[in-house]
Amino acid sequence: MSQPASTYNSSGGASGGNGDGIPVGAGLRILMGIGFLAVGLVQGFGIITAEDLAGTSAVIDGLAFFLLAGTGVTMLMDRFYSLYLLLLWAILGVAGGIFSEGPVALPALFAQIMVAIVALAAIGQRGATMRAKAGGV
Repeated sequence: MSQPASTYNSSGGASGGNGDGIPVGAGLRILMGIGFLAVGLVQGFGIITAEDLAGTSAVIDGLAFFLLAGTGVTMLMDRFYSLYLLLLWAILGVAGGIFSEGPVALPALFAQIMVAIVALAAIGQRGATMRAKAGGV
C-alpha cells in the first residue's frame, strides 16, 4: 500500500486543501484572531487617547497595535499573510521599545521577539510544505 504524497494537512490544519491559511487548527486560529483583534483595538485606541504619550514611540506603538488588530481580522479570514502582519507588529514593537523615551519593558520586548521568531518559523514551515508538495515528496 502506498501512502498519500502529502501528510502535512492530516493534522487538521485550518486551510484544508487550499494552502491559503496559516498552519494551525481552525479553533486555535479563530481564538487567536479574536484575541489579536481585541488586544489590537484596545491598545491602539488606548495609545491614541493617552495624553501623556507623544512622539515617535507613541506613533510606532499605535500603528503596531492597529496592525495587530488587522492580523486578527486576517486570521479570522484564514489568510496566510496574517503571519507577515504579525511579524511586522513584532518588528514595530521592538522598534517602539528602542525609540521609547522612558524605561523599556523587558518582558514586552522579549515577548515581541518571541512572536517574531514564531511567525518566521510558521512562514518557513509553510514554505517547506509548499516545496514538498511541488517536489512530490
